[in-house]
Amino acid sequence: MAEWRRWRAMESPMNSNVARRQILSMALGLILATPVLAQESHKVLVVGASGGTGRFIIAMLEEQGYEVVPTSRSPERAAETVGGDFAWRQMDLTSRESVDAVVRDVDFIVTAHGATQAQGPNDPEQVDWIGTRYLIDVAGKIGVKHYVMISAASAGNPDSPLNERFGNVLVWKGRAEDYLRESGLPYTIVRGPGLRDNPGGEKPIVLEQGGSGRRLMEREDLATVTVAVLNNEAAMGKTFVARNADEGGAAIDLNRQLESLQPD
Repeated sequence: MAEWRRWRAMESPMNSNVARRQILSMALGLILATPVLAQESHKVLVVGASGGTGRFIIAMLEEQGYEVVPTSRSPERAAETVGGDFAWRQMDLTSRESVDAVVRDVDFIVTAHGATQAQGPNDPEQVDWIGTRYLIDVAGKIGVKHYVMISAASAGNPDSPLNERFGNVLVWKGRAEDYLRESGLPYTIVRGPGLRDNPGGEKPIVLEQGGSGRRLMEREDLATVTVAVLNNEAAMGKTFVARNADEGGAAIDLNRQLESLQPD
């Protein structure tokens, strides 16, 4: 279990400093050539909202003007640990009945969830594959406008040693990606690398297809990418890896990078 938690880099509490969050919100606007802001009734269901990346996502979405609907298996505990004035919905991702009941009256879905154990009721097969399949099925029924999935940089790789140690996690994530691509939904798949809990905004964000080597990213920066692609035509139907540049420097325009990526 300890090794699993190291790989997942379990979440640390989000910095609640208001001034810093305002700076991050400004930065998101600066790195987008044409920021995609919420208009009309844009309601976003966020799965995995209480996790290390998810809590940044819901804060940024709220700052962008979206109506945020976060989900958690334990909404009371999530509200206490995450903070903010969010209307949490209780959902058990491993239960089709729970997913069918909770995923309703939303325009967009963002998924930042992941398995919490290598074997058991919350392992990768149950959470990353079966639970994700439930979500995609319901999203298709209600006509979600855009489904944004956070996946893993090596998703679909059957030869990674991580599979043996962590319940075939990359195999199941790869199957979930394929299911989303074949669903007919408008989608974007953001593959996250090894995640860290340092403050975001220190190094440029790089979006790439292909590439190799050890890639790292701050959770806060992954959240920035996730919010930037939501409802963004330049990101539709694309799968890519997001990472931090090896060195610091000027921010690289995200919209320009998205436009240069090839569709699936």
